[in-house]
Amino acid sequence: MYNDRPMHDYLNDLAAKKCAPGGGSAAALSAAIGAGLVSMVANYTIGNPKYKAAEDKVKNILKKSEEYRLQLQGLVDKDAEAYEKLSAGLKNFGKDPAKLDRLFKAAMEPPFEVCRITGAALALCKELAVIGNKNLITDTAIAAILLEGAFFSAKFNVYVNLKYISDIDFVGEVHKIILPIEESMPGLKEEILEICEEVIER
Repeated sequence: MYNDRPMHDYLNDLAAKKCAPGGGSAAALSAAIGAGLVSMVANYTIGNPKYKAAEDKVKNILKKSEEYRLQLQGLVDKDAEAYEKLSAGLKNFGKDPAKLDRLFKAAMEPPFEVCRITGAALALCKELAVIGNKNLITDTAIAAILLEGAFFSAKFNVYVNLKYISDIDFVGEVHKIILPIEESMPGLKEEILEICEEVIER
Protein backbone atom coordinates (compact mmCIF):
# COMPACT_ATOMS: atom_id res chain seq x y z
CA MET A 1 0.00 0.00 0.00
CA TYR A 2 2.56 2.63 1.12
CA ASN A 3 5.73 0.72 1.98
CA ASP A 4 6.78 0.52 -1.67
CA ARG A 5 5.85 4.08 -2.53
CA PRO A 6 7.63 7.44 -2.01
CA MET A 7 7.28 8.99 1.42
CA HIS A 8 5.63 12.09 -0.05
CA ASP A 9 2.72 9.92 -1.27
CA TYR A 10 2.11 8.77 2.28
CA LEU A 11 2.41 12.25 3.78
CA ASN A 12 0.15 13.77 1.14
CA ASP A 13 -2.52 11.14 1.83
CA LEU A 14 -2.07 11.57 5.59
CA ALA A 15 -2.74 15.31 5.21
CA ALA A 16 -5.68 14.84 2.83
CA LYS A 17 -9.36 14.48 3.63
CA LYS A 18 -9.18 10.68 3.57
CA CYS A 19 -10.21 8.10 6.15
CA ALA A 20 -6.79 6.46 5.94
CA PRO A 21 -3.92 6.68 6.63
CA GLY A 22 -4.56 8.34 9.97
CA GLY A 23 -3.19 8.53 13.47
CA GLY A 24 -2.77 4.80 13.96
CA SER A 25 -0.70 4.44 10.84
CA ALA A 26 1.32 7.53 11.76
CA ALA A 27 2.02 6.00 15.19
CA ALA A 28 3.33 2.85 13.50
CA LEU A 29 5.58 4.95 11.25
CA SER A 30 6.95 6.91 14.23
CA ALA A 31 7.65 3.64 16.02
CA ALA A 32 9.38 2.20 12.94
CA ILE A 33 11.62 5.28 12.80
CA GLY A 34 12.44 4.83 16.48
CA ALA A 35 13.33 1.18 15.93
CA GLY A 36 15.39 2.18 12.90
CA LEU A 37 17.43 4.55 15.05
CA VAL A 38 18.07 1.73 17.53
CA SER A 39 19.39 -0.35 14.64
CA MET A 40 21.58 2.50 13.42
CA VAL A 41 23.21 2.96 16.83
CA ALA A 42 23.76 -0.80 17.05
CA ASN A 43 25.32 -0.88 13.59
CA TYR A 44 27.74 1.90 14.55
CA THR A 45 28.66 -0.01 17.71
CA ILE A 46 29.29 -3.41 16.11
CA GLY A 47 32.80 -3.63 14.68
CA ASN A 48 34.07 -0.65 16.67
CA PRO A 49 37.10 -1.83 18.69
CA LYS A 50 36.16 0.51 21.52
CA TYR A 51 32.96 -1.50 22.13
CA LYS A 52 34.35 -4.98 21.47
CA ALA A 53 33.31 -6.25 24.92
CA ALA A 54 29.67 -5.41 24.23
CA GLU A 55 29.58 -6.65 20.63
CA ASP A 56 27.65 -9.89 21.24
CA LYS A 57 24.99 -8.08 23.27
CA VAL A 58 24.69 -5.35 20.64
CA LYS A 59 24.36 -7.92 17.86
CA ASN A 60 21.41 -9.36 19.75
CA ILE A 61 19.92 -5.89 20.13
CA LEU A 62 20.31 -5.31 16.39
CA LYS A 63 18.61 -8.60 15.55
CA LYS A 64 15.62 -7.68 17.70
CA SER A 65 15.44 -4.04 16.61
CA GLU A 66 15.39 -5.06 12.95
CA GLU A 67 12.61 -7.55 13.62
CA TYR A 68 10.65 -4.79 15.34
CA ARG A 69 11.35 -2.26 12.59
CA LEU A 70 10.07 -4.58 9.87
CA GLN A 71 6.98 -5.48 11.88
CA LEU A 72 6.24 -1.80 12.48
CA GLN A 73 6.75 -0.91 8.83
CA GLY A 74 4.15 -3.52 7.97
CA LEU A 75 1.77 -2.05 10.53
CA VAL A 76 1.89 1.33 8.75
CA ASP A 77 -0.08 -0.30 5.94
CA LYS A 78 -2.05 -2.76 8.06
CA ASP A 79 -3.49 0.04 10.18
CA ALA A 80 -4.60 2.02 7.12
CA GLU A 81 -6.14 -1.10 5.54
CA ALA A 82 -7.96 -2.07 8.76
CA TYR A 83 -9.45 1.39 9.15
CA GLU A 84 -10.62 1.45 5.53
CA LYS A 85 -12.39 -1.89 6.13
CA LEU A 86 -13.92 -0.57 9.34
CA SER A 87 -15.15 2.58 7.63
CA ALA A 88 -16.75 0.57 4.82
CA GLY A 89 -18.14 -2.02 7.22
CA LEU A 90 -19.88 0.54 9.40
CA LYS A 91 -21.88 1.56 6.36
CA ASN A 92 -22.70 -2.01 5.28
CA PHE A 93 -23.30 -3.96 8.48
CA GLY A 94 -25.58 -1.57 10.32
CA LYS A 95 -25.90 -2.67 13.92
CA ASP A 96 -25.04 -6.38 13.63
CA PRO A 97 -23.12 -6.86 16.93
CA ALA A 98 -21.07 -9.89 15.84
CA LYS A 99 -19.92 -8.32 12.59
CA LEU A 100 -19.19 -5.00 14.27
CA ASP A 101 -17.15 -6.73 16.98
CA ARG A 102 -15.03 -8.41 14.30
CA LEU A 103 -14.49 -5.09 12.53
CA PHE A 104 -13.47 -3.22 15.67
CA LYS A 105 -11.21 -6.08 16.80
CA ALA A 106 -9.48 -6.01 13.41
CA ALA A 107 -9.10 -2.21 13.60
CA MET A 108 -7.69 -2.48 17.12
CA GLU A 109 -5.08 -5.10 16.25
CA PRO A 110 -2.51 -2.88 14.42
CA PRO A 111 -2.30 -0.19 17.14
CA PHE A 112 -2.28 -2.93 19.79
CA GLU A 113 0.74 -4.48 18.05
CA VAL A 114 2.41 -1.06 17.93
CA CYS A 115 1.93 -0.77 21.69
CA ARG A 116 3.33 -4.23 22.34
CA ILE A 117 6.36 -3.79 20.08
CA THR A 118 7.25 -0.29 21.28
CA GLY A 119 7.31 -1.56 24.85
CA ALA A 120 9.88 -4.18 23.88
CA ALA A 121 11.86 -1.80 21.68
CA LEU A 122 12.17 0.80 24.44
CA ALA A 123 13.85 -1.81 26.64
CA LEU A 124 16.49 -2.21 23.90
CA CYS A 125 17.08 1.54 24.02
CA LYS A 126 18.03 1.35 27.68
CA GLU A 127 20.59 -1.38 26.99
CA LEU A 128 22.01 0.59 24.10
CA ALA A 129 22.21 3.81 26.11
CA VAL A 130 24.55 1.99 28.50
CA ILE A 131 26.68 -0.12 26.13
CA GLY A 132 26.21 1.48 22.70
CA ASN A 133 28.36 3.89 20.73
CA LYS A 134 28.45 7.12 22.73
CA ASN A 135 28.94 9.19 19.57
CA LEU A 136 25.32 8.39 18.72
CA ILE A 137 23.86 8.96 22.17
CA THR A 138 21.44 11.61 20.90
CA ASP A 139 20.08 9.09 18.39
CA THR A 140 19.45 6.68 21.26
CA ALA A 141 17.61 9.45 23.13
CA ILE A 142 15.52 10.36 20.08
CA ALA A 143 14.66 6.68 19.54
CA ALA A 144 13.37 6.49 23.11
CA ILE A 145 11.26 9.64 22.70
CA LEU A 146 9.76 8.40 19.42
CA LEU A 147 9.00 4.94 20.80
CA GLU A 148 7.28 6.28 23.89
CA GLY A 149 5.32 8.79 21.82
CA ALA A 150 4.30 6.07 19.36
CA PHE A 151 3.08 3.88 22.23
CA PHE A 152 0.83 6.54 23.71
CA SER A 153 -0.40 7.55 20.24
CA ALA A 154 -1.31 3.96 19.38
CA LYS A 155 -2.85 3.41 22.81
CA PHE A 156 -5.56 5.96 22.05
CA ASN A 157 -6.54 4.01 18.93
CA VAL A 158 -6.62 0.78 20.94
CA TYR A 159 -8.96 2.30 23.50
CA VAL A 160 -11.27 4.00 21.02
CA ASN A 161 -11.84 0.64 19.30
CA LEU A 162 -12.26 -1.24 22.58
CA LYS A 163 -15.07 1.16 23.44
CA TYR A 164 -17.23 -0.40 20.70
CA ILE A 165 -16.37 -4.07 21.33
CA SER A 166 -19.01 -5.99 23.26
CA ASP A 167 -16.78 -9.01 23.98
CA ILE A 168 -15.94 -8.15 27.60
CA ASP A 169 -13.43 -10.97 28.05
CA PHE A 170 -11.51 -9.80 24.99
CA VAL A 171 -11.48 -6.19 26.23
CA GLY A 172 -10.22 -7.32 29.63
CA GLU A 173 -7.36 -9.33 28.13
CA VAL A 174 -6.24 -6.35 26.05
CA HIS A 175 -6.23 -4.11 29.12
CA LYS A 176 -4.15 -6.67 31.03
CA ILE A 177 -1.44 -6.43 28.37
CA ILE A 178 -1.57 -2.68 27.71
CA LEU A 179 -1.76 -1.31 31.25
CA PRO A 180 1.60 -2.62 32.54
CA ILE A 181 3.35 -1.23 29.46
CA GLU A 182 1.55 2.09 29.87
CA GLU A 183 2.61 2.32 33.50
CA SER A 184 6.27 1.48 32.82
CA MET A 185 6.93 3.48 29.64
CA PRO A 186 7.30 7.03 31.04
CA GLY A 187 9.68 5.98 33.80
CA LEU A 188 11.76 3.86 31.45
CA LYS A 189 12.03 6.66 28.92
CA GLU A 190 13.14 9.08 31.65
CA GLU A 191 15.81 6.60 32.79
CA ILE A 192 17.11 6.39 29.23
CA LEU A 193 17.16 10.16 28.81
CA GLU A 194 19.01 10.59 32.10
CA ILE A 195 21.68 8.13 30.95
CA CYS A 196 21.93 9.98 27.63
CA GLU A 197 22.19 13.38 29.34
CA GLU A 198 24.98 12.08 31.60
CA VAL A 199 26.92 10.92 28.54
CA ILE A 200 26.47 14.28 26.81
CA GLU A 201 27.65 16.16 29.91
CA ARG A 202 30.89 14.18 30.28
